[in-house]
Amino acid sequence: MPREKYRDHDENLRAKVDSYNLVENLETCLACGKCAGNCPVASLTPSYNPRQIISDVLNGNAERWLASEEIWRCFWCANCATVCPNDIHFPLLMMQLRYLATENKYGLKYLMPFRRFALRAREDGLTFGPSEKGREKIMRLRTNLGATPWPEISERAKAEYKELFDLTGATAYVEALSDEDEKPVDLRYTEGRITNE
Repeated sequence: MPREKYRDHDENLRAKVDSYNLVENLETCLACGKCAGNCPVASLTPSYNPRQIISDVLNGNAERWLASEEIWRCFWCANCATVCPNDIHFPLLMMQLRYLATENKYGLKYLMPFRRFALRAREDGLTFGPSEKGREKIMRLRTNLGATPWPEISERAKAEYKELFDLTGATAYVEALSDEDEKPVDLRYTEGRITNE
Protein backbone atom coordinates (compact mmCIF):
# COMPACT_ATOMS: atom_id res chain seq x y z
CA MET A 1 0.00 0.00 0.00
CA PRO A 2 1.57 3.33 -1.06
CA ARG A 3 2.26 5.95 1.58
CA GLU A 4 0.33 9.18 1.57
CA LYS A 5 2.14 12.27 0.46
CA TYR A 6 1.99 15.53 2.37
CA ARG A 7 1.02 17.33 -0.82
CA ASP A 8 -2.22 15.34 -0.85
CA HIS A 9 -3.40 17.12 2.31
CA ASP A 10 -5.27 20.39 2.45
CA GLU A 11 -4.50 22.46 5.55
CA ASN A 12 -7.70 24.48 5.05
CA LEU A 13 -9.98 21.48 4.61
CA ARG A 14 -11.52 21.81 8.07
CA ALA A 15 -12.65 25.37 7.31
CA LYS A 16 -13.90 24.40 3.85
CA VAL A 17 -15.94 21.52 5.22
CA ASP A 18 -17.54 23.39 8.11
CA SER A 19 -18.08 26.68 6.31
CA TYR A 20 -21.34 27.22 8.22
CA ASN A 21 -19.72 26.59 11.64
CA LEU A 22 -22.15 23.80 12.47
CA VAL A 23 -19.54 21.50 14.01
CA GLU A 24 -17.13 23.92 15.62
CA ASN A 25 -15.92 21.37 18.19
CA LEU A 26 -14.71 18.75 15.69
CA GLU A 27 -11.14 19.01 17.00
CA THR A 28 -12.31 17.70 20.36
CA CYS A 29 -12.94 14.22 18.91
CA LEU A 30 -11.30 11.63 21.18
CA ALA A 31 -11.55 8.84 18.56
CA CYS A 32 -13.14 6.80 21.36
CA GLY A 33 -15.35 4.90 18.92
CA LYS A 34 -18.67 5.48 20.69
CA CYS A 35 -20.07 6.96 17.47
CA ALA A 36 -19.17 3.84 15.47
CA GLY A 37 -20.32 1.53 18.26
CA ASN A 38 -23.75 3.13 18.39
CA CYS A 39 -24.21 3.52 14.63
CA PRO A 40 -26.66 1.17 12.85
CA VAL A 41 -24.85 1.71 9.54
CA ALA A 42 -21.46 0.81 11.05
CA SER A 43 -22.95 -2.35 12.52
CA LEU A 44 -24.06 -3.45 9.05
CA THR A 45 -21.23 -2.02 6.98
CA PRO A 46 -17.71 -2.59 8.38
CA SER A 47 -16.25 -0.01 5.99
CA TYR A 48 -18.32 2.82 7.51
CA ASN A 49 -16.42 4.51 10.33
CA PRO A 50 -17.43 7.99 11.58
CA ARG A 51 -14.25 8.52 13.59
CA GLN A 52 -12.10 7.81 10.53
CA ILE A 53 -14.07 10.34 8.51
CA ILE A 54 -13.55 12.91 11.28
CA SER A 55 -9.84 12.08 11.31
CA ASP A 56 -9.61 12.58 7.55
CA VAL A 57 -11.30 15.99 7.77
CA LEU A 58 -9.04 17.09 10.61
CA ASN A 59 -5.92 15.80 8.82
CA GLY A 60 -6.84 17.54 5.57
CA ASN A 61 -7.39 14.42 3.49
CA ALA A 62 -10.37 15.17 1.25
CA GLU A 63 -9.60 12.47 -1.30
CA ARG A 64 -10.59 9.65 1.05
CA TRP A 65 -14.13 10.77 1.75
CA LEU A 66 -14.86 12.98 -1.24
CA ALA A 67 -15.33 10.07 -3.64
CA SER A 68 -16.39 7.57 -1.00
CA GLU A 69 -19.62 5.66 -0.95
CA GLU A 70 -19.51 5.78 2.85
CA ILE A 71 -20.53 9.42 3.25
CA TRP A 72 -23.82 8.54 1.57
CA ARG A 73 -24.61 5.71 3.98
CA CYS A 74 -25.36 7.85 7.05
CA PHE A 75 -29.10 8.35 7.43
CA TRP A 76 -28.89 11.03 10.12
CA CYS A 77 -30.39 9.05 12.98
CA ALA A 78 -28.03 11.03 15.27
CA ASN A 79 -27.25 8.01 17.47
CA CYS A 80 -23.60 9.04 17.16
CA ALA A 81 -24.29 12.54 18.46
CA THR A 82 -26.30 11.28 21.43
CA VAL A 83 -23.40 9.19 22.78
CA CYS A 84 -20.50 11.48 21.86
CA PRO A 85 -18.74 12.57 25.09
CA ASN A 86 -17.83 15.90 23.44
CA ASP A 87 -21.21 16.57 21.80
CA ILE A 88 -19.89 16.49 18.23
CA HIS A 89 -22.88 16.63 15.92
CA PHE A 90 -21.63 14.21 13.27
CA PRO A 91 -24.84 14.31 11.15
CA LEU A 92 -24.25 18.02 10.49
CA LEU A 93 -20.70 17.22 9.41
CA MET A 94 -22.06 14.56 7.04
CA MET A 95 -24.49 17.05 5.53
CA GLN A 96 -21.64 19.42 4.75
CA LEU A 97 -19.42 16.62 3.41
CA ARG A 98 -22.18 15.58 1.03
CA TYR A 99 -22.64 19.15 -0.10
CA LEU A 100 -18.92 19.44 -0.92
CA ALA A 101 -18.97 16.07 -2.65
CA THR A 102 -21.84 17.11 -4.92
CA GLU A 103 -20.10 20.41 -5.66
CA ASN A 104 -17.25 18.25 -6.96
CA LYS A 105 -19.69 16.05 -8.97
CA TYR A 106 -19.55 13.02 -6.61
CA GLY A 107 -22.69 11.29 -5.34
CA LEU A 108 -25.15 13.05 -7.62
CA LYS A 109 -26.98 9.76 -8.12
CA TYR A 110 -28.23 10.15 -4.55
CA LEU A 111 -29.67 13.61 -5.16
CA MET A 112 -31.27 13.16 -8.56
CA PRO A 113 -34.35 11.26 -7.26
CA PHE A 114 -35.10 14.22 -4.98
CA ARG A 115 -34.81 16.83 -7.73
CA ARG A 116 -38.32 16.32 -9.08
CA PHE A 117 -39.69 15.97 -5.54
CA ALA A 118 -38.12 19.29 -4.42
CA LEU A 119 -39.30 21.20 -7.48
CA ARG A 120 -42.83 19.85 -7.05
CA ALA A 121 -42.77 20.80 -3.36
CA ARG A 122 -41.72 24.33 -4.37
CA GLU A 123 -44.77 24.64 -6.62
CA ASP A 124 -47.40 22.86 -4.49
CA GLY A 125 -46.31 23.91 -1.01
CA LEU A 126 -46.44 20.27 0.08
CA THR A 127 -43.35 18.24 0.86
CA PHE A 128 -45.22 14.99 0.35
CA GLY A 129 -46.85 13.94 -2.91
CA PRO A 130 -48.29 10.42 -2.89
CA SER A 131 -49.30 8.36 -5.88
CA GLU A 132 -52.91 8.49 -7.04
CA LYS A 133 -53.75 5.36 -5.03
CA GLY A 134 -52.06 6.80 -1.95
CA ARG A 135 -53.84 10.12 -2.44
CA GLU A 136 -57.22 8.34 -2.53
CA LYS A 137 -56.43 6.50 0.70
CA ILE A 138 -55.31 9.68 2.46
CA MET A 139 -58.43 11.52 1.29
CA ARG A 140 -60.65 8.69 2.54
CA LEU A 141 -58.93 8.63 5.95
CA ARG A 142 -59.06 12.43 6.32
CA THR A 143 -62.76 12.48 5.38
CA ASN A 144 -63.50 9.73 7.94
CA LEU A 145 -61.77 11.87 10.58
CA GLY A 146 -63.88 14.88 9.67
CA ALA A 147 -61.00 16.81 8.10
CA THR A 148 -60.96 18.30 4.63
CA PRO A 149 -60.22 15.57 2.08
CA TRP A 150 -56.89 17.10 1.17
CA PRO A 151 -54.73 19.68 2.97
CA GLU A 152 -55.74 23.12 1.84
CA ILE A 153 -52.82 25.42 1.13
CA SER A 154 -53.54 29.04 0.41
CA GLU A 155 -52.04 30.76 -2.60
CA ARG A 156 -50.24 33.10 -0.20
CA ALA A 157 -48.63 30.15 1.61
CA LYS A 158 -47.56 28.64 -1.73
CA ALA A 159 -46.07 31.96 -2.79
CA GLU A 160 -44.16 32.27 0.50
CA TYR A 161 -42.89 28.70 0.21
CA LYS A 162 -41.71 29.40 -3.34
CA GLU A 163 -40.04 32.62 -2.19
CA LEU A 164 -38.16 30.72 0.53
CA PHE A 165 -36.85 28.29 -2.08
CA ASP A 166 -35.74 31.18 -4.27
CA LEU A 167 -34.21 33.34 -1.52
CA THR A 168 -32.17 30.49 -0.04
CA GLY A 169 -30.83 29.48 -3.43
CA ALA A 170 -32.53 26.09 -3.24
CA THR A 171 -34.36 26.61 -6.54
CA ALA A 172 -31.19 27.44 -8.46
CA TYR A 173 -29.28 24.62 -6.77
CA VAL A 174 -31.92 21.98 -7.50
CA GLU A 175 -32.54 23.16 -11.07
CA ALA A 176 -28.80 23.03 -11.80
CA LEU A 177 -28.46 19.42 -10.63
CA SER A 178 -27.48 17.11 -13.44
CA ASP A 179 -25.89 13.69 -13.34
CA GLU A 180 -24.31 14.07 -16.78
CA ASP A 181 -20.82 14.84 -15.38
CA GLU A 182 -21.09 12.65 -12.30
CA LYS A 183 -17.88 11.14 -10.98
CA PRO A 184 -18.19 7.60 -9.61
CA VAL A 185 -18.05 6.87 -5.88
CA ASP A 186 -16.67 3.69 -4.37
CA LEU A 187 -15.85 2.10 -1.05
CA ARG A 188 -12.80 3.97 0.22
CA TYR A 189 -12.90 2.70 3.79
CA THR A 190 -12.50 -1.00 4.50
CA GLU A 191 -13.21 -2.30 8.00
CA GLY A 192 -12.24 1.03 9.49
CA ARG A 193 -8.98 1.22 7.54
CA ILE A 194 -8.19 3.30 4.51
CA THR A 195 -7.32 1.70 1.22
CA ASN A 196 -5.01 3.63 -1.06
CA GLU A 197 -5.41 2.91 -4.72
